[in-house]
Amino acid sequence: MSWIGRITGIGILLVGLSVGYVYLFGGDSGPVVSGLDDALTYSVTRLDFEAFVTETGDVASASNREVRCEVEARGAPGTTIIKIVEEGTSVQTGDFIVMFDSSALENDETAQRIVVANNRANLIQAESQLANAERTLVEFEKGLYQQEVTLIESEVFVAQESVERSLAKLLHSQRLAAKGFTSIEQLRGDQFQHAKAKRDLTAANLKLNVYREFTRERLTGEYNASIKQKTAQLEAAQSTLDLSTSRLADIQEQIIKCKVLAPSEGQVVYANDERKGIVIEEGAIIRDNQVVVRLPDIKNMEVAVRINESHVNRIQAGQYARIELDADPDHPLEGKVRQVAAYPFPLRWHGAPLEYDTKVTVINPPSTLRPGLRAKVKIYFESQTGVLQVPLASIMEHEESHYCLVRTDTGWDTRRVTIGTNNNTHVVIENGISEGDVVTLTPFRFIQRSELDDQSNELQAVQTSVSAKKVDAVSNIPVPENAPGS
Repeated sequence: MSWIGRITGIGILLVGLSVGYVYLFGGDSGPVVSGLDDALTYSVTRLDFEAFVTETGDVASASNREVRCEVEARGAPGTTIIKIVEEGTSVQTGDFIVMFDSSALENDETAQRIVVANNRANLIQAESQLANAERTLVEFEKGLYQQEVTLIESEVFVAQESVERSLAKLLHSQRLAAKGFTSIEQLRGDQFQHAKAKRDLTAANLKLNVYREFTRERLTGEYNASIKQKTAQLEAAQSTLDLSTSRLADIQEQIIKCKVLAPSEGQVVYANDERKGIVIEEGAIIRDNQVVVRLPDIKNMEVAVRINESHVNRIQAGQYARIELDADPDHPLEGKVRQVAAYPFPLRWHGAPLEYDTKVTVINPPSTLRPGLRAKVKIYFESQTGVLQVPLASIMEHEESHYCLVRTDTGWDTRRVTIGTNNNTHVVIENGISEGDVVTLTPFRFIQRSELDDQSNELQAVQTSVSAKKVDAVSNIPVPENAPGS
């Protein structure tokens, strides 16, 4: 059924309810009068026409500062609110808003301080061990090595001297033995002592060479390996201390975040959500990153409305709007469409109508305007000055044509009309009736739909006759002799 048919059906149900029609079509939209037979009629006149869409919505701040819970639950369901300011309180930047339970965090802080102290002690010990390893290497390279070389060189020197003494003694014993002044045993003993002294000298030289070429390199490698080991232990101790210190700082930061201060001025509004069962109050458990309160800017207010898909193409940013608060309907406010969503809301159920989120800015909002108030918003999308218009109930739609019943001296005359835009109560008439004509608001009381069929047939016959005359006129045009096909 078309929109004209639906409106006509409503008009039939409202037959006889003259007071209702006065309410719907009275005022500055033209007079509603009662004709003969108690027919509800309307006197066609030229009036200013305004087309608008009316929707309801909620008042909200266009600049909402959200305050979230930044305290980590740490394995728990959430953090408990132990104190919160009363909803509606006006706060300035830095004012107290909410306090979360910090007892568990304070216990964690105490335990973590002990961990940090132990890790710092381990770091100090690792630093000392590394320093000792480095000093040991320096001590060896600049002291102990040269000291040991000197001692071995002394052994070589003593062995060399022993070789020379034993050689001198052996030579003396050989001279005495040649003269028969010493025994063969004494000579052999001196020979043995000389041979032993030479062996001791060889051993001392070998010891010196081994120490210089092998022992020094081995000890240096061991000392360097110890330094690397102590360095790694120091790095591990430092990393452990850094992690534990960072953990302590994080706990302390969490404790600080348990006391929430206002990030900006505004009016405290609890972030309750009945659909999700969220109620903000003392004792409530709040999860990580959950919005606790909002601080709306009451100087920058707007109304959020849902526009049905049948009207969304008519609404655009910048259009004028009239706002009536349910709490104060006698003092309407002015507004302007700020934004129309490009995509509709998700369907709430199968077959639900598509709706588009639309923001209407309140111009010069009063100080009494508060978020959460319900409002009725009229968004004006078209206006014309001094145009003919009639109530929608007076229009009959049939076979893609529209008709009105115009009262004459002898009864009712069916007029085919061309309609323009409408505003859900009135429709603009472009032609077909004139100013001063009286039309009925209940046309189907005086005419049957079959009579509209006759009107439609007559109209088609007239159109066919006009078309035939045009064809005859074309066929009677003289054709030149030299025309193609003549």
